[in-house]
Amino acid sequence: MTKKFLNFIKHLGIASGVLIAVISCEKDFKNVGVNIVDNNLFATDKYEVANIIAYSQNITKNRTDRLSRYLLGTYQDANFGTLNASIATQLKLPSPNPDFGTNAVIDSVLLNIPLDATLDGKIEVSDPNNPDETIQVPNYDLDSIWKSGNNSFRLKIFELGTFLNNLDPLDPSKPKQYYSDETFDKLDELYNDIIQPNDSDTLLVITRKKYLNDNLNPNERVIYKYDTIATDKKPSIRIPFDNDTFKTRFQDVSGSSFFASTESFQHYFRGLYLEASLIAGGTSLIEIPINKATFTIYYSETSFEDEDTNEDLDGNGITGESNVAIGKAKYFQFALGNNIVNIFDRQYTGTPVENYLTNPNTTQGADKLYISGAAGSDAVIHLFGEDANANDIPDELETLQTKDWLINDAKLYLYVNPSNTNNPLPGKLYLYAIDSDGNKVQTYDTVTLGYQMVGGELVKDDNNQPKYYLFHITNYISKIINEDPSVAITDFGVKTIDAKDQLERTTYAALDTIMKEYNSNHKNVVINGNLPVNATDRIKLEIYYSEKNN
Repeated sequence: MTKKFLNFIKHLGIASGVLIAVISCEKDFKNVGVNIVDNNLFATDKYEVANIIAYSQNITKNRTDRLSRYLLGTYQDANFGTLNASIATQLKLPSPNPDFGTNAVIDSVLLNIPLDATLDGKIEVSDPNNPDETIQVPNYDLDSIWKSGNNSFRLKIFELGTFLNNLDPLDPSKPKQYYSDETFDKLDELYNDIIQPNDSDTLLVITRKKYLNDNLNPNERVIYKYDTIATDKKPSIRIPFDNDTFKTRFQDVSGSSFFASTESFQHYFRGLYLEASLIAGGTSLIEIPINKATFTIYYSETSFEDEDTNEDLDGNGITGESNVAIGKAKYFQFALGNNIVNIFDRQYTGTPVENYLTNPNTTQGADKLYISGAAGSDAVIHLFGEDANANDIPDELETLQTKDWLINDAKLYLYVNPSNTNNPLPGKLYLYAIDSDGNKVQTYDTVTLGYQMVGGELVKDDNNQPKYYLFHITNYISKIINEDPSVAITDFGVKTIDAKDQLERTTYAALDTIMKEYNSNHKNVVINGNLPVNATDRIKLEIYYSEKNN
């Protein structure tokens, strides 16, 4: 019984296959990407598109508000010049009407910027409270940091002079959008020094001082303890500020209306501007989990108490004293936000990319394409060449539309140019479509299949060297060759992939979803363009097809 059933299925499958093959020999093939059985009804072949024009496009700005991670520091590349990444941020009031209490003096004011790091065991360091003893602290390897030479950059921090609005002043129903080319007013300089991220910066020690007696003479304050903080935290960059500055700006007016609410406070103290610039001898660019950064005022209150007969409140070895000074360690901690903005400053002068961006040849294309995120550059790709009869269909595509082809695959190859430096290349690039209004929209294949099916990963050769980036645009090519009116003929753009590009759509209702203008992936790559036309590793589109045998 089973054998007869299987034979029936076998013959039914053969008959159905012949019927489907006959039907599919008509002008419009509907199936895409299927495997064709070699039954002499079809021939499979490959066609390489002859006419491609590609060039680089300068990206002057990206949206940089409402991110989870921000860039800070400098980055330098022989092809792409210098990137300086700075940050403007507000501070959030920890609670309305903060009270410093009585006899309070600021011990330290610190901006703490945590770094991404991987735990690598523990190391021993001196105990700040007992110099003759050691304690164990975690040992880390830094992640998300790109460096050269002395791994340093200059950091200046100013009081921010521009108020960062939550809502768009032109349309208060929408949140305010901020871009990487914003300019901000800067007030007093609060910090100026060289920053060098260090994987051993895991131990924070605050020197705590109290008044010596009730004369409250600031010059007579004495250390009552070393406050060891955050020994189990990851490495961080700690920026010290002048205590007197924030005594004047915060402590002395803490009871005023300036501190009644976060909104009032942010109008009074508008925030911090962290300005990074290049120094001789090296670069350092770090990706910061900014939502974990804090601005903290550490302070001590001094109270005066009488000891009982057997009581030693101040730990000086004497009991029963009167009017003993007792230090109490306290702090106010401000988170960063509500608005944080990354500012990208690109310096291209004298670098290979400069002419490609300032004078792109949009009619003939270029031999090299420069792709970089963080307000860098994209590649623009025009397939099938010119449109001599001005009917909005490239001439080469018109020829292909006369073919009876079933499109099995369409592969777009972007070969890595050997001029790239040793800096890490992007592991993946992102392909988008450019609509008739110049908007960046998701490609047809991304909408129908998801961005992972389109590809864009870096492919390496047998020696683990970068070779090319590969995209699949099979559905799009099939639609335009078969003259499907629902799919427009578009140019394409290529950029470094950003985390926000990976948010797949939940519905396939429409193609004209305009992509958000985010791109904080600073990595860059030079790829081969469409010139010279006889180059074997120039940008190319291969179309794999099947057609009926005559």
